[in-house]
Amino acid sequence: MSRPIPARDYVEHFDPELPHHRAWLLAVLEQLVAHEPQALEEGGTLRRLWTERKETAAAASPSPSPSPLAVDARKGNPLSVPWFAQMDSATDQARRMCFSSSCAMLLAFLKPGVLTGSNGDDQYLARVRQFGDTTDAAAQIRALASYGIKARFSSKASFSTLEQQIAAGIPVPCGYLHRGHVSNPAGGGHWLIVVGITATHVIVHDPLGEADLVNGTTIGGTARFCRYSRANFGRRWMVEGECSGWAVLAER
Repeated sequence: MSRPIPARDYVEHFDPELPHHRAWLLAVLEQLVAHEPQALEEGGTLRRLWTERKETAAAASPSPSPSPLAVDARKGNPLSVPWFAQMDSATDQARRMCFSSSCAMLLAFLKPGVLTGSNGDDQYLARVRQFGDTTDAAAQIRALASYGIKARFSSKASFSTLEQQIAAGIPVPCGYLHRGHVSNPAGGGHWLIVVGITATHVIVHDPLGEADLVNGTTIGGTARFCRYSRANFGRRWMVEGECSGWAVLAER
């Protein structure tokens, strides 16, 4: 009988080209998600390993298994919101258009077909710039209104606000401090859109890519249905205390 291969050997020498390596990683992660989800919290070694390897593994597999970090978007929580990536913009605004990309996802969900193609957020950005800068909340609210979406900017949102909006079938663009350690959030701010919420996590589409909420860096990748812990996201979102989160609250 051959001896079992130690788990550390797979972690240190993980090769996405090898089917048994991919199968091992997916099996471990499925078990962790089911029984010990805290092992995949932001900033953890295994979370970083999975983030770095998941797209490579999927590309190498002819029939890739779904990411255990993803959540079924057909259930209503999370909501089946289209995802836009800000960095593929054909404009000169890519690095500063997270607010527009997040609001574009809101619009694309509430008004299907209004924005077309993978760069629909560029189309929305052009509308925003008729009213002001991409970072201007008033310009975002006026742009949404021009599409028939009634919305308001709030600096007093909380997790209860998110729960109410998701229950009503409305995703929520949120602005938070994404740099610096989670113990002392800093930076000029970043926007994403909350598409679902659980008792322990918010589920988000991040136009810049997945964030490391512990260390305040951007991991990158296709950040659809990312699970950000309430504990870490809350410290970066409600930096002035409970009910101090920035959000765009829309109506159907």
